[in-house]
Amino acid sequence: MKDTYYNDTRINLLIQNELNAFFEDYKGVIYAYAIMNKKDPSQMRIINNNPEWFDIYLERKYQFIDPVIIQSLRCVEDFFWENNVILSGGYNLTRIFNESFQYNIFQGQTFPLHDYLNNLALLSIISQKDSGIDMEKNRSEIVSFLIKLHQKTLNLYSQHHQKKNVFLSPRERQILKWVGAGKTYAEVAVILSIAERTVKFHMGNVMKKLGVNNATHAVKLGTELRLLDN
Repeated sequence: MKDTYYNDTRINLLIQNELNAFFEDYKGVIYAYAIMNKKDPSQMRIINNNPEWFDIYLERKYQFIDPVIIQSLRCVEDFFWENNVILSGGYNLTRIFNESFQYNIFQGQTFPLHDYLNNLALLSIISQKDSGIDMEKNRSEIVSFLIKLHQKTLNLYSQHHQKKNVFLSPRERQILKWVGAGKTYAEVAVILSIAERTVKFHMGNVMKKLGVNNATHAVKLGTELRLLDN
């Protein structure tokens, strides 16, 4: 399926120019301005100055296992992160950093923004060395910049039709919720008045989409990504 999610080259170049201008006085900084559909995390765009890493990130859909993304989904304040992040409940998704370290991605500060189109917007500032950015001193300036930048992005894209794919179908979400509630496949089949093999078929699709090998991991990851929220 063709990627249509915030993919206009002209608009994204304008946004990249804004980012370059903002960070031009800070040396050695990797930045990443990301937009992700909260109901379908597979839809994501990252405008950045380290494409070698972020092209790999998007190709392999690492947003599904990125603790920075998962943390951002449940907060509105900026936060510092490094390569030993462990999520609540001890769910460890730190293996992404084993690879990102090769591209100087191992610690940074992320500023999350939840918009009115059900997107998660992020600005991550990743410093390879002493960049000269004082986060405490510059926090308000960075937050203000992110808000204005994201509003500009939304305004520029307002004339574009953003195709919203459904990541998990209503039936897949329904089945995953019941499995997450502790119901067996047989019990879910009775509850939904469908065949047990149909339940297994849909759960198989859910696991493929989430890139996991069993239903337990599918439930955990679906919960962490808030795919089961109403």
